[in-house]
Amino acid sequence: VLNTIVAESFKEACDILEQADDVSAAIHDLIKEYACEHQRIIFNGNGYSEEWIAEAEERGLPNMKCMVDAIPALTTEKSIKLFEEFKVFTEVELRARAEIMYETYAKAINIEARTMIEMASKELIPAVIKHATALGNSINTIKAACGEAAVSVQTDLLKQASELLVQSQAALDDLKFKATAAAAMEEGPQQALYYYKRVVPAMEELRAPIDELEMIVDKDLWPYPSYADLLFEV
Repeated sequence: VLNTIVAESFKEACDILEQADDVSAAIHDLIKEYACEHQRIIFNGNGYSEEWIAEAEERGLPNMKCMVDAIPALTTEKSIKLFEEFKVFTEVELRARAEIMYETYAKAINIEARTMIEMASKELIPAVIKHATALGNSINTIKAACGEAAVSVQTDLLKQASELLVQSQAALDDLKFKATAAAAMEEGPQQALYYYKRVVPAMEELRAPIDELEMIVDKDLWPYPSYADLLFEV
């Protein structure tokens, strides 16, 4: 893609320069023209920062945050003309690639969502239940021996774990529903957009309470390596 874009730019410049009587002057004028015309794309700060996102919007530049948003650019009239002119892709080939990209994105998110559902259903939520049960047993045992005041820490931890467990189950049910609905859709742009706009946010909603639970559940009960394990022990 980049090479084809560069080729088009060189062709435009060559068409102008080849007709110029004074090539040096023509080059000077062309550089000035291109610099003035495309000044808005030049940014010497951090292109990954929030500052650049705001600046790009102010300059009228596109900001495609997801592959699904970017795919349609492949089959615009302008793109088709560019690739056909340089005999890189035909319109049929471009549309076929766009179709494959939509399908690939949808299948990848589907696999991730189904994996997340299985992890949460079969291992993470059961681990939290075991942790909550152990805390409940601890509270009852210590309360019987020492009274109410001695179990304040365990009680707070149990309340926190229970609240996050409820949030996790609700998010899991929502993800199951949306993943099933997405998989039943016809393959193509609408399905890919549904995965991006509905399934991915549902996955993030499930991850949020699970990440918090990882910080409070007994390490021996947690079924997967923690972030600390991955960083310092693996």
